Amino acid sequence: MTSTNTTRWLLTFMVSLALALTLTACGGGAAPADDSAAEEAADEAVEEAPGEEVAEENAEEEAADEAPAEEAAATDRCGDPSQLADNLNIFNWADYMDPDILTQFEEECGVPVTQDIYSSNEDLIAKLLAGNSGYDLVFPSDYAVQILISEGLLAELDKSNIPNIENIDPNLMGLYYDPDNMYSVPFQWGTTGLAYNVNEFPDGPPESWAAIFDPDQVCQHSGFVSVLDDERETIGAALLYLGYSYNDTSPEAHQEAEALLKAQKECLASYDSDNFDDTLMAEEIVLAHAWSGAVATARSENENVAYTIPQEGGAIWQDNMTIPVDAPNRYTAEVFINYILDPEIGAQLSNWTYYFTPNKASEPLLDEYYFDLLESGGMLVDDDIRSRLQWIERSEESIIFSDTWTAVKAQ
Repeated sequence: MTSTNTTRWLLTFMVSLALALTLTACGGGAAPADDSAAEEAADEAVEEAPGEEVAEENAEEEAADEAPAEEAAATDRCGDPSQLADNLNIFNWADYMDPDILTQFEEECGVPVTQDIYSSNEDLIAKLLAGNSGYDLVFPSDYAVQILISEGLLAELDKSNIPNIENIDPNLMGLYYDPDNMYSVPFQWGTTGLAYNVNEFPDGPPESWAAIFDPDQVCQHSGFVSVLDDERETIGAALLYLGYSYNDTSPEAHQEAEALLKAQKECLASYDSDNFDDTLMAEEIVLAHAWSGAVATARSENENVAYTIPQEGGAIWQDNMTIPVDAPNRYTAEVFINYILDPEIGAQLSNWTYYFTPNKASEPLLDEYYFDLLESGGMLVDDDIRSRLQWIERSEESIIFSDTWTAVKAQ
């Protein structure tokens, strides 16, 4: 029994005793009891535990103080409730948002979030070009942001509604595709390389993109290899293997890449950007052209899955939060962006996606398991790996990637 409960019990007991004595007297037994006896007994009980009532009052005051503080924190993360929309519609990559974050946002801010999925930047761009998409927030990669800005499809951000933008690593702001971050805020970043099953590669990770582009090598695992269903990533990797830049637009380079991809195609299981983590996990695929965080997700369930950047290099990319110019609920989208950039929410996000966070304030909050998994699986980026990574960039000549991709897929 707690001290507070003890005090209350003593008070109740003494008052009950006094009442019992009074009732006995009324029944003609003992002499009438002095009414002051109960009061004196109660006072004595309180005096026996002099600090207990004060402690109880302090506890109640502390609880009262905590409640407004929690409410204030939620309000800070939710902006002005009077301006929030009844719902938020987002268009995102597969397996790229912890569903608990969406639930928490609804519980804290009162706004349910509906999420639709796309497989490539090109799918997203086509959707926004068509107009009236109904989406409030989309997550394009770097070069796709550049395209969407040039097409007038993104709204300028009101950064006064996104104070947590100060948490972002300055090295990941002001990049080539949006130098002043007028239209985009970093979401997650990662790399593109090769995922493999260690049992199929007992001598160590594949050292070259030849593992999936040289017909003699890829066909050793015929039916158990996938490449990304992404024109810039897949053609870019083929160009890299052939000795060109990820962004080369010369007709000669693309003719070679097209021939290479067509020769590779018969031994592939699929072009897959959405489910390769699941197929790696289930060992239905033993070699995959892949994004780092998705491979980490597969490794979290199957330690035979690992990742490497081939000697020729790979891609580095950053996905971003942007608002379509015709978004119905801009303010609520900006509040959600700010919510994602909260240190705790940012850490929760990367602990779930296994991609890298651009949020410096989130880094100390990442799980130890997160770092252990990425290090053991080969996903961490050191100076040597970074020196071999290339950004996917856009130019007026980049349309050739779509032409090449159409020719490959049509075969």
